[in-house]
Amino acid sequence: MSGDNSGATDPVSPSKPAPWTVQAEAWWFVTSLGHKPDAGETLPISYFPSQETHLYKYSTGQDAFRGGRGSITLIRYTDTPIGPFDELAIVPGDFTNPFEQESHRVTRAYVSSLAAVVNGRHNWGFPRELAEFVFTPSLELPHACEVRVYPATAFSPIEYSSSPCFAALIKPISWLPAIPTSLSHFPRVKLCQPPLEPSSDPSSDGLVGNAKWQMLDCSDAQGRAKPFRCEGLLPPLEDVPSPSLHPAPPSTKKRLADGVDFPAVDAYSVGVHWIEMSMTLPQAIPLATL
Repeated sequence: MSGDNSGATDPVSPSKPAPWTVQAEAWWFVTSLGHKPDAGETLPISYFPSQETHLYKYSTGQDAFRGGRGSITLIRYTDTPIGPFDELAIVPGDFTNPFEQESHRVTRAYVSSLAAVVNGRHNWGFPRELAEFVFTPSLELPHACEVRVYPATAFSPIEYSSSPCFAALIKPISWLPAIPTSLSHFPRVKLCQPPLEPSSDPSSDGLVGNAKWQMLDCSDAQGRAKPFRCEGLLPPLEDVPSPSLHPAPPSTKKRLADGVDFPAVDAYSVGVHWIEMSMTLPQAIPLATL
């Protein structure tokens, strides 16, 4: 699981139109299975890139977030029209939209190449940003892997944060075999992505705009999968002073994310590891321009 798929020094290239047929290895971190938001519940700002005002507006309005199934996806694409790259993305659950029934939505995503930033935003409305992905074998657990994701902080030249926004220990369950799996066996994964704003310098950071809502079905995937175990690698939050006479003890649980550049959401300790995956990313259906 180690290696470098970054390609982050590649120049920003023109988009490769969908559909794409890709090969990958992937890990699904399950964050919720049937969450029902409380009245007025909304998502923290860390779920969204700072420049995406439309995405934030349409995801945090009154009753916009509907809960349901949520997940973090870590993908190592090995074969795509733009070459190998890595991706980290979060889908908090279902959201309302102006067009049809509630659907899933990617609210934050990082990829390891500028070409992947441009294509994800242009083809499907994914709010991708650039980051460095570092996969290293665990020194303590055989066959386990540590992954850390460092957001880009500058682009001329490209520089990355010294602290990861996401860090996880991935532990395979060796005694369980991988079995043939298809997303056709699961509830359909339909995404409806709001418009994206361009940055002031998309030729450097890849943050091209997309003026339309984009609808796509991501259910065309098959391969071999098995469970894996995971835990966070970031240190626990420091103890916060409490006015209570009996404050709760500080948490000793390590975190998956920093809560700033990626939401500090808990994941179940067991997820799904796609040992190999073949997936079609279809051409999105543009719905409307703001």
